[in-house]
Amino acid sequence: MSVYIKSEYLMNKLKDTLSMCEHCYRHVPAVRFERDNQIWLSKTCPEHGYHECLVEIDAEFYLNFKYERRLPNTFWFEITNRCNLDCPHCYQMPDNLSIDPTIVSIINQTKKLPDDMAIALVGAEPTTRKDLSDIVKDIQALTEKPRWLMVVTNGINLGKRSYAEKFVGIEGLTWTFGLNHPDYNGGVIRKKQQVGIDNCIELGLTIKNFTYTLGTMDQLDDVLEEIQEWHRKGVCSDARIQLGVEIGRTPDEDEPEQYLSELVKTAERACNEKGWSWEVDEKNGSRTHYLVRINGITHRFIKWVDVKTIDFEEIYSESWATIVPGKPKSPLLHQVILRDRAINERKPLFDTLPEKYR
Repeated sequence: MSVYIKSEYLMNKLKDTLSMCEHCYRHVPAVRFERDNQIWLSKTCPEHGYHECLVEIDAEFYLNFKYERRLPNTFWFEITNRCNLDCPHCYQMPDNLSIDPTIVSIINQTKKLPDDMAIALVGAEPTTRKDLSDIVKDIQALTEKPRWLMVVTNGINLGKRSYAEKFVGIEGLTWTFGLNHPDYNGGVIRKKQQVGIDNCIELGLTIKNFTYTLGTMDQLDDVLEEIQEWHRKGVCSDARIQLGVEIGRTPDEDEPEQYLSELVKTAERACNEKGWSWEVDEKNGSRTHYLVRINGITHRFIKWVDVKTIDFEEIYSESWATIVPGKPKSPLLHQVILRDRAINERKPLFDTLPEKYR
């Protein structure tokens, strides 16, 4: 199918690509183009016709944003849809009555992966599984050399000493904490997370990074300061700061959209005011991950794409995933978008991503 694009934009066409229809989630041909110093996608769906969407409000930022294109090297396992929190933003929209995948099914999927492929164990909240340590140990027992494993957690259950102790001595295991600004989930939750962090430190469990979701841009300055404090304490030298995205649950869909360029520029201004260093890494990022070293600490500034803005000629993630039943392995954000329709909204999916992009 050809993609219609208005004649006045043809001079500013950047690339033919593939995207998705925001109404039915079909994969449709698209054109990336520049208009009024912004980046747009135009698409034509066989069922819902022509539509356009704004990708980035700052074309100069988008066009000057360099990253090395490479295949993902991590596999993302969704091991539960249960959670012990109710965060304002949640692509997952947990179901605490759902049944977890069995350890046998997880191990069988793992056996199909290359031995050197890293694995992320995620949920909703993976520590709601009492058998998480068994899953980790069984995965690491599959090969002579332990894989690199990461568990993405809010850290609350690691505050239970007996639970955290189950992971002591497991090789290759790291933890990513979804920490957020203290105002995002509330002070009581942050105190529980702090106990989990303290237990990890005392027990020698490796914290890979902290991930912060911003409720508002006003929270950014506090988050930047806290990351520096974690580094001074020797806890972590890698952090992720991300904006909310319209996938799953969002606190207010009427709020103005925020863009990656705004997040990066606001952070850079804050660092300049504080006299902190700002070194952009043009090698290890992706279109949604803008990497900067601030005072030597790696920061990833993140804004995910959604069904409207996904552009399959761009690279968005380090991970593959198969979190949608009946659909083949594909890049993580594509799977998350499909999941939002198929599982969160319980609506049908009409096609499959072309093999070129899988």
